[in-house]
This record gives sequence, structure tokens and C-alpha cells, in this order.
Amino acid sequence: MDNYDVINDNEIRIVGKNPNDPVQENPPKPKKPSWKRGLFAIIVLALIACWALCYKSCSKNKDDGEKVVADTSSVSAPPYVVLSDTIINNISLHRFIPVNAKPKIIVGLLKQIPTHYVLGAMAADFGKYNDEYQVVGSFVKQGEMLSHSKSKYGFCAILKDTVILGNDLSTPYFEQAIEEKGDFFRQYALVKDGEVIDNPPTHKDALRRALCCMNDGRLCIIDTNMEVSLNDFSNALCNYGIRNAISLMGTGAAVRWAVDKAGRRYIAGADEYEFPDVVNYIVWE
Repeated sequence: MDNYDVINDNEIRIVGKNPNDPVQENPPKPKKPSWKRGLFAIIVLALIACWALCYKSCSKNKDDGEKVVADTSSVSAPPYVVLSDTIINNISLHRFIPVNAKPKIIVGLLKQIPTHYVLGAMAADFGKYNDEYQVVGSFVKQGEMLSHSKSKYGFCAILKDTVILGNDLSTPYFEQAIEEKGDFFRQYALVKDGEVIDNPPTHKDALRRALCCMNDGRLCIIDTNMEVSLNDFSNALCNYGIRNAISLMGTGAAVRWAVDKAGRRYIAGADEYEFPDVVNYIVWE
């Protein structure tokens, strides 16, 4: 019987692990001190917090410009307009809120205003190019593209029962208006997310008009009966509680009309003025 504790002259014994123990392919490594794991976790959390703050800051500064502002799907009762007047920053503002009415874009001079349009105003600007009048900026009427240019950042898109006001030079709503047979036009952006958008101070004082979204999500038209700068008008809209706004044609003979609940019609501008065929309106019916 062999005695394991006796070493013969012809034996070599390695002192250490029991030779009868099973061989491990990946023997366990000694554990790191717990304070190192805690420090590593703190560093990771700090890096995640810094990334989140940077992302939030970049997202805040990014001008996505696209805001869904109105849903007109539930329209059943007779349409009319609620009129009100106020003075903000010494500027007289006239507000027209359509009720039970859906907006759309129409093109062509209205010799007479149809009775079923309870609210309307001239929308996109137009100018003469190569001896022909054209709409300024990208323009789509019921899916038909009539003009394609990016002269102004502000836009209005009417897609089925949704109206979108925005401030973006490139927006997918232009293509979507074509695909869904909607409407789209461009104008100067005045207010975005309740903050004034500065426009170049090259505009002269003039009568002003805007398509607006109020803080409660309703659309309205607001105009002045006095000549003011575009930036002063934007500041007045912002102080009036407007969330998003783009300009409409409001200078000179540009017409705007509204019909109240009693059927009385209020008209500003010259409806008998001879505008070119590309004159266009946003109307509610």
C-alpha cells in the first residue's frame, strides 16, 4: 500500500493543488474591490446624464418647424365666425375664429364671395416673372402643384382634417399634400411655439394679417386696421397668446371677409380689385 506522505528517491512531487482535483478550464479570477465597481457605475451614470443634457439642448435649438395645430374632423352644425377686437402693444387687432367650418385653398379671383364661405382671406403672395404672374413659394391646391420654390420658411399644410403651421425650409408636408390631394402654401413665419420669429427689418409698415393657432389649438385670422412693421405685429400676436402664426396677404386691397352667427358679413379690402388669375385664398366652409 502506497504512503502518499512518503517521498522516494526516484519521485518528484509538485507542492500545491491536490492532483486528484478536476482541472478547470477557466479558473475563477479574484474579485475586484467593490469600491471600484461603485466608481465605475458613478462614471457611467455621469456620462449618461451629460449626454442627455446635450441632446436636450440640441433638440431645443433645432428648428423642426412642424406643429399640428387643428383637427377639423368633427364638423356638423352650421358654420359661422366669432369676431372680437383688442389692443395689444398699442396695436388694434381684429380676431376671427371659424366655428364648425373646414378650411381649404381656392385659386382664382372671386368676383363675388360665395355665401357658403364664412371666412376667407388671400393666402400666398404672387409676383410677375417673365411677364407672367406666379405664386411666390411652393403651392399645392387639392394635390396639384402650381408652384415649387422655397422663398419663405413659413408654411401652411391642409391634409384632410388636419391643419399644420410650420417654419421649415424643407418639410415632408409639401409632398404629402400632393400625395393626399391636400393644400400647401408658404408665407412669412411670425410666431413659433409662442416665441417671436425675427424677420428682416426691410419690410415697410403696412396693414398686417396672419393665420394663427391659439394656445387652445383653434385656428383664427388676425389682422390690423393700422400700418405696423412685421416684427411689431409678430410681438403683438405673441403677447396676445398666439402659439403659431404665419402671415397672409394683408396690404392694400387684399380682401378678407367673415360671416357671424347672425349672418352679418364683414369685409376688409377691395373685393372689386382686378387681381391676376393666380390670386388665391384660404377659406372656411
